Amino acid sequence: MKFITLAIERQPSLNGGQRGAALLVFMLLLTMSVAAFLLTGMSQFSRQLASPFHNSAVLAEAKTALIAYARLSDPELSSQTGLNYRYLPCPDQDGDGLAESPCGSSSAEGWLPWMSLGLPPLRDASGSCLRYAVSAAYKLGASGPPLITALPGGDFTLNNADGIISGGVVAVLFAPGESVAGQSRGFAMNTATECGSTVILSDKNLASNYLDTLAGVDNAALPNFITAPTVLDMSTSFNDNLTAILSSEL
Repeated sequence: MKFITLAIERQPSLNGGQRGAALLVFMLLLTMSVAAFLLTGMSQFSRQLASPFHNSAVLAEAKTALIAYARLSDPELSSQTGLNYRYLPCPDQDGDGLAESPCGSSSAEGWLPWMSLGLPPLRDASGSCLRYAVSAAYKLGASGPPLITALPGGDFTLNNADGIISGGVVAVLFAPGESVAGQSRGFAMNTATECGSTVILSDKNLASNYLDTLAGVDNAALPNFITAPTVLDMSTSFNDNLTAILSSEL
């Protein structure tokens, strides 16, 4: 009887050096993946930490520019009379940086008119341009000019979650932050401006798509505004940062 022996060919196994090299490549890829994940998280966390400081800085810059405008834009300025009035610009309604003129007889809200103020397009930490509300009596073209010896009260009230902080606010500046639930900031094709849209009623320009509601106060609806408390519940859809201008600061 003949026995036939079948030889099974075995694939050569990796030697120690090859196994070590493969393990090294695997560990390198794992390290790179973990590092990328951690750096992404740290970057997001850093942006979150930096947001309030950035927003405070751009709001302060805008406020300084508005106060300077009020002190230097007196249309009746002369060497004899000096600065008699404290006018503020109208808001910008389409986001091109220019104050609208005229802008009605009542208080108004819109984009900060950065170009009319001699500023670059100031943006908050989310990339949104600043918003701006101004009282009727302080707008250029107001029926009763704001005389510095008897400045009129402002139209606005500034609140926090506990109640009124200040009444008679002349103007308010907003850093809107990221959009929250229910907000849409799209615009029609080929109508984008630096901050908004040439179509005034576009979602891109509407205050309700930028400013939020807290404790029953809607920042998109004049004349009452609310500032964020020190601590916000994570479920609260509110991220507005704002600063006010009082008549005493003009």
